[in-house]
Amino acid sequence: MEDKELREIVNPVFNTAKSCIQLNAASGDEDSIDLLKALSFKTFDETLTEKSIPKVILDQIRNITPAYMFLIESRFNSMNNYIENRINSHVVDLPCGYTARGIKMSRQGIGYTGLDLPAVIEDVCPAANSLSDKDITYHAVDATNYKSLDDAIPEEIRNLMITTEGLLMYFSQPELDEVFSNIHRLLEKHGGRWVILDRAYSNYDKKLAQAVLGNNPILTALYNTLTAKSASEAADIKFADNVFFNPDENVVKDYITKMGFKLTEICMTDFLPEHFNSLEADPKKDAAVREIFKYMHFWELTVPKDSFVTEGSSSDNLFSFRIEAEDGILDISLTGRLDTLTSPDLLKAYQETAKNEEIIGIAFDFSNLDYISSAGLRVLLVMNKALKNKKNFTINHANDTVKEIFKTTGFDSAFGLNW
Repeated sequence: MEDKELREIVNPVFNTAKSCIQLNAASGDEDSIDLLKALSFKTFDETLTEKSIPKVILDQIRNITPAYMFLIESRFNSMNNYIENRINSHVVDLPCGYTARGIKMSRQGIGYTGLDLPAVIEDVCPAANSLSDKDITYHAVDATNYKSLDDAIPEEIRNLMITTEGLLMYFSQPELDEVFSNIHRLLEKHGGRWVILDRAYSNYDKKLAQAVLGNNPILTALYNTLTAKSASEAADIKFADNVFFNPDENVVKDYITKMGFKLTEICMTDFLPEHFNSLEADPKKDAAVREIFKYMHFWELTVPKDSFVTEGSSSDNLFSFRIEAEDGILDISLTGRLDTLTSPDLLKAYQETAKNEEIIGIAFDFSNLDYISSAGLRVLLVMNKALKNKKNFTINHANDTVKEIFKTTGFDSAFGLNW
């Protein structure tokens, strides 16, 4: 199996990034259209057409596509406008996805670093740079891995603007804690702010979609159903299952304070584009969505001078593993961090071992494992599913941090672990 395929297995969330560039292109953004071609991706409509979907359902999906186009277009352009309003900042786009933001920032002379999963960076870096006269910097990272983030940003860069759209809902609570701790460390080191749109769109995406769909109850119901289904299936995990998406906003704000940040809420209305291409110059819909945006805010997080935060539970240690096979039993010992960046190596080694003999049991030694992310859990799930007798799958000597991750994500029950 190719390395890229392995990366896609351990973290399939990157597939949602493809639909974002497709929808931005469909809305008429010229840079997105050019980047889509440079990436050799199909258009959104071409992707729909090639799926085995009955025509009547395909027509319904096309009827609600303007809602998806609008959400992506408005989020992308409002964040761009916000960035342009904050001069002398170096943009750290986390995640950058396949968007054309790097091209736009480069054209305006704004410092930019795009960060995302290896599978994304491998494609977007050469494609975006082929369309730009200036070098655009991209790095593969795991947001839960501080070392990967720190390595991506040169020491001399100051006043970061870390932008986050469509990321935090894919994290379990332990992963979210890691990300908040890591961003805090980056801002302590480089200065700047962390600008987040995830909660705003999580709270109001349905209302915006309803307005774009002309308050049609059938189309709105279809949008809500398809969105809920695709969101959870995209990553094969519970969606928005962490404190950042708690319905009680006070709980979220208390968490932000606990993690050492100061929150400033900035209304989105001043940063909206003059026109929304996806609304096709419909004044009624335009007025309706702009009314909703009055209640939506950028959440800007900064680190006060007297702030401190408890370090994340994981270490920045490099990852290593040892696999010993005897009579179909694999003894696997792990050291360091098993995350998005390191999981493909373990999966590849397992698959190569499984080619040579039938695997009837797997015993893990977690004595030296500091941290495991959802990507690591997926690799374990692949191994577990391959066994005929699930009772022959055991995990031993996990530390309290790793045990808590298993419990929080429900993988302790999935693997029948009794800790």
